[in-house]
Amino acid sequence: MKSKYKSLIYIVGVLLLIISILNKICWIYICTKYTEFEETKTAYLSLFPKYIANAFFLTIIDIIASGIAAIIFFKFKKKGYLKKKSKIFMIISFILCGWSIFSLM
Repeated sequence: MKSKYKSLIYIVGVLLLIISILNKICWIYICTKYTEFEETKTAYLSLFPKYIANAFFLTIIDIIASGIAAIIFFKFKKKGYLKKKSKIFMIISFILCGWSIFSLM
């Protein structure tokens, strides 16, 4: 893989991880403002455009984003590209992916 593609793919992984982290931060922040689950869910979904304001769909997007990020960081860790950062990002991505998967249950 060429070095310019390595950087681009790594940046994509970081962006996907950031999307997943921001999604969790938004959910946690909204949870602190409301006590009832339905109010919390409505407030959370109101942050998104109508065409994606569906809890199941947003969870699937989060699983895909964190899953792809985890795979990207796993591959880069294996190749030795930014090995320590890749390992940390990979672990965070796997945790967020697992969190999202278990939130569907």
